[in-house]
Amino acid sequence: MTKGDRNALQLAIERCRAVDADRDQQISAMLMERPWREVAEFAAYSCQMDSLRLKPWELPPCAVDVNDREHRQAAKLLTQMLAVGLSRYEPDPVQALSEP
Repeated sequence: MTKGDRNALQLAIERCRAVDADRDQQISAMLMERPWREVAEFAAYSCQMDSLRLKPWELPPCAVDVNDREHRQAAKLLTQMLAVGLSRYEPDPVQALSEP
């Protein structure tokens, strides 16, 4: 895991906790039972689903490979993210891509 991935995963946990009290409680409970990375990846997935307004059957960029033909939109976004040095776990990919 790169430093950028770790930072993005930590940010995802923080943003996920900030959604509401229930989500904060869920993350706290998960951290007591599961490894940090597993919980952080869940948080990144959740944040990307929300920030990209994805449908339940769509996958966010953190859950695909750049060559994923079934989920082309996510793969295209992931390719753009990686090209500019963003982590695949960035909680809000579109916002991060628009920042200078």
